[in-house]
Amino acid sequence: MLQSSDRLLGVQAADEIRHRIQQEHSAKEFYAVPKTSINNTLEASGYKADSALNASDLMELAKQVHADYVLEGKVAKNGPGLQVDARILSRTGQQTLSQPLPSLTGKDAGDVAKLVEREITSALKGMPAYKLCTNDLRAAKWDQAVKDAQAGLAAYPNSTLNRLCILSAYNQLKSPPDSIIAMSEAILAKDPTSIIALNSAAEAYTAKGDKDKAIEYNLRIWRADPSNTTIATSIVNILATSGSPDKAIPIIDTLLAQNPGDPTMLDTKWKLLLSAKRWKDAIAAGEDVIKADTSKATLDFFSRQIGAAQSDSNAAKVQELASRASQKFPKDMSLQLLLAQSYRKSGQAQQSLASARKALEIDPKSTNAVLFTMYAYNDMKQPDSAAAVAKRAIAAGASKDTIAQVLLANAAPAIQKAQASKARADWEAALAASQAVDDIAPSPQSKFYIGVSAFSIAIDALQNVQKLSKGSKAEKAQACGEVKVVEDNFAIAQVAMPAGGKVDPPTAAQILQGITQYAEYIPQFKKALACK
Repeated sequence: MLQSSDRLLGVQAADEIRHRIQQEHSAKEFYAVPKTSINNTLEASGYKADSALNASDLMELAKQVHADYVLEGKVAKNGPGLQVDARILSRTGQQTLSQPLPSLTGKDAGDVAKLVEREITSALKGMPAYKLCTNDLRAAKWDQAVKDAQAGLAAYPNSTLNRLCILSAYNQLKSPPDSIIAMSEAILAKDPTSIIALNSAAEAYTAKGDKDKAIEYNLRIWRADPSNTTIATSIVNILATSGSPDKAIPIIDTLLAQNPGDPTMLDTKWKLLLSAKRWKDAIAAGEDVIKADTSKATLDFFSRQIGAAQSDSNAAKVQELASRASQKFPKDMSLQLLLAQSYRKSGQAQQSLASARKALEIDPKSTNAVLFTMYAYNDMKQPDSAAAVAKRAIAAGASKDTIAQVLLANAAPAIQKAQASKARADWEAALAASQAVDDIAPSPQSKFYIGVSAFSIAIDALQNVQKLSKGSKAEKAQACGEVKVVEDNFAIAQVAMPAGGKVDPPTAAQILQGITQYAEYIPQFKKALACK
């Protein structure tokens, strides 16, 4: 059966080839099924007599008319003459195998029919050996199969069928990959779309560890038969696991074009896009997945979608996905924390606080939930609320050391302000802030802040004592109050600084030395000022 853009030409060329075979061969030697038998069978099956059938349907037709071989191909006008590209199809078990014939040109249908008949006759010389080889394969006689097929190649050197039989034997014998590749290439040189040869070559290259070549041949398998869903799906899986998801995506797109909205294929495409790091496309594909199958909207699904949005630096999409996920999974703390973080980055402190508090409700001991809640309060200029949260969290068992660092973030600005201004009021504010932190989560840093603040207050008061002691009676009375300030703050610094000294040993040493030095003058001031 020959296909042609000119249907009449296809029928005419096929008739001429059939007639030529009948002329050159006896029915016993080579029987060509009559045209009437073929037409009657086609019409009985619901086809027109001049229908162009695919290979699968042709082999079914051959089975009904008891034909061993089918001639299938194309005929076209080529300048003043005709060109025929044909192949012999034969079924072995469940497989339809192909024996391509050389491309032939002639001046007319009768001329090309003569050439085709000669090539068919030559090709059939290798068939007896091929049949022996296939029988050997069924009997697991692998070495004998190779010998019989080699005899077939001697009879017809262009035989792809005998080479396919040798290839099957090589695969069963676990022959070296290079031998399998060489035989596969010999077949592909004559039949570039041979699925058996392509698959054997791909597996051999995989066995050799040549990933790039294995991928190349798997792609050739798909291109040879893109409509075969089973083959395409298998190749997609191979490419995905071999680290080449980008090469599998066009295949899955083809499958989806043939099966629009298929949930499994949509899911596969989504995962391939994720593996290929095509973040925007992956996010869009993910939405298609849950539209096709709402049960796919799992926590893992949202986590992977959020991860894609993060990798794409799409903060708005991260926030949107996390918000949708948190509504579906309200008890998942990680989503609430992600929202708290996302809202904070976008300057939405109130929303950040709401999400952080939800996370804290889920797990009151979660240090991260505590931290984000404190961050939100700090961003809203509510340090007292942040401190209250810290106190409750530590009581519930949250990490004191980690929380202390956030609390210290409130004290540090006060210290910096006092260091810049040198004003006593600022040092008093710094001391109060540091003591508030220390009451909740004491640390070397909080102790150091307390020591520096208290010492600075004491030095300021000591300077005032020196000035006031030379003044009026009222000023001297005021000086006594300053002496008390010096005493109290030296005591605070002396207690705090040993624990905070490791933060800045030189400064701690200077402060403790200064306290020792200046403390000697306090009794003298008290006596001179007659302080009670």
